[in-house]
Amino acid sequence: MSENQPEPLAPQFTVTALLYDEFDLLEVAGPLEMFGLLPEYFTIQLVSQHGKPVCSKQGPQLVADYSVYHTFQTDILLVPGGPGAQDAIRNTVLMNWLQQHSSKTDYICSICTGAALLAHVGLLKEKAATTNKKRYRWVTGFGSEINWYPVARWVKDGRIYTSSGISAGIDVSLAIISQLLNEDIARKTAIEAEYIWVNDPTEDPFAPLHIVQ
Repeated sequence: MSENQPEPLAPQFTVTALLYDEFDLLEVAGPLEMFGLLPEYFTIQLVSQHGKPVCSKQGPQLVADYSVYHTFQTDILLVPGGPGAQDAIRNTVLMNWLQQHSSKTDYICSICTGAALLAHVGLLKEKAATTNKKRYRWVTGFGSEINWYPVARWVKDGRIYTSSGISAGIDVSLAIISQLLNEDIARKTAIEAEYIWVNDPTEDPFAPLHIVQ
């Protein structure tokens, strides 16, 4: 590269996590930690129905940057699970927003029972997907024509990623980083976080503990 040529710009992505009452804290904080370790590539933001602080299952609140009534740009949408998914799935405002906003988003990623929300609004139709095996029966009761994987740490089908329970959200976020940037950056990010990345999507060590009959 000559001295007069500018350095190539790093790719930029905006990651948005959807919050609702009683979401699981790690399912938001874990993936956002991975993206947050790469601020030169990723910008992080949070959205909730009313744009107000939302209480997690564990108690602490996270403060949303936007409400669903705002207009904002998103490249990657994260949909966590948690006990509140059972109420969120009956919230027509949130579900309508998720369905409509998905068409404006390059990548959609659910963690744990967040897959139920994607299934409910039709985003997983004719797709392969997985979820938390402990809640497998409940989640797989939503949607139709979905190829559910009873053993998988995460599943990628086109622009949609679904992951297994709780900490699997960290693994799938690193998989997204690997795809958008490269595997070396993803591995270095995991090392920076002192996290052992399960980078094989078929390796699901917890599935045998919650065998689906």
